[in-house]
Amino acid sequence: MRRISCLLSLALLSAAVPSRADEPLLAVTGSQATPDLKDVLEKGLRARRPEEFAFIATVLTHVNNGTLPRDLVEGTFLWARKHPQNEFQYFEFALRDRAKKIGVTL
Repeated sequence: MRRISCLLSLALLSAAVPSRADEPLLAVTGSQATPDLKDVLEKGLRARRPEEFAFIATVLTHVNNGTLPRDLVEGTFLWARKHPQNEFQYFEFALRDRAKKIGVTL
């Protein structure tokens, strides 16, 4: 019984960890599709005000146009999530700064 429990735990852990390090953060893996970038940003950053939703829409437009790299947005998102009190404010400030460095105005 204990062995089955350990094997089940290992199976669950290995399913939760991506199999390759180069897979994107928000990719479709197997038969499970992760939420799209819009949902991740809105829910993960707890967007509430119209200005926040407008900023996310601007970011998505730039990502879809190819002017703003998706991995830059994802990396900034992960960094901002480490600040649980003001996630959105950290995200917006950092992304504006990082985008400015590559010549994109948000």
